Amino acid sequence: MSNITAVVFDFGNVLAKIDRLKICRNLSKHSPLSPEEICRRIFGTDIEFDSETGKYDSIEHFRRIKERIEAYESWRYDEFYEEYKNGFEENPDGEAALEYAGRKARVFVLSNTSEIHARWLLENRKLSSIPELFIFSFEVGVMKPDPGIWEALCKRGSVRPEECLYIDDVVSYCSAAEKLGFNTIHYDYRTMVLKDELSRWF
Repeated sequence: MSNITAVVFDFGNVLAKIDRLKICRNLSKHSPLSPEEICRRIFGTDIEFDSETGKYDSIEHFRRIKERIEAYESWRYDEFYEEYKNGFEENPDGEAALEYAGRKARVFVLSNTSEIHARWLLENRKLSSIPELFIFSFEVGVMKPDPGIWEALCKRGSVRPEECLYIDDVVSYCSAAEKLGFNTIHYDYRTMVLKDELSRWF
């Protein structure tokens, strides 16, 4: 598609695989609760929403999680920072697609994420060196599927929706992007080769 000038990647389960239960296993070392119960108390709750829309910093995020999961008083912020960040693993398929896209078009990242989880991405040399722009929900103050996060991308990247190919593992986010005029790929790292999907466009 000759009108596509930019490829926009989601982060979690596209560029890297995220294991929320692994994060909760890390945190469970400091709590009497099970990893499963910790996940229920953190993810999909006000704690995750407030963190990923930048309502508070990572220190306050730690304080709220510590209280919510009834953690032991001895638990320190520096321990939490590393344990909360350590829930990702590399996705070679996503990395290969990123490198391919970088040879064909402008490359952006757009993600619902917290300050700590964004740090994992930015510390990965390969994933951080190719994109020219990162749109993180905690920085712009809105999360997918709010149109504002894609509008921030277009404004900061000086690009129109119809010029972009947006890749996400969540079908409802792809649908929201399509309503704004984006071209999309609904990606599943378990069944797809993303580079092959991109080759249909470039």
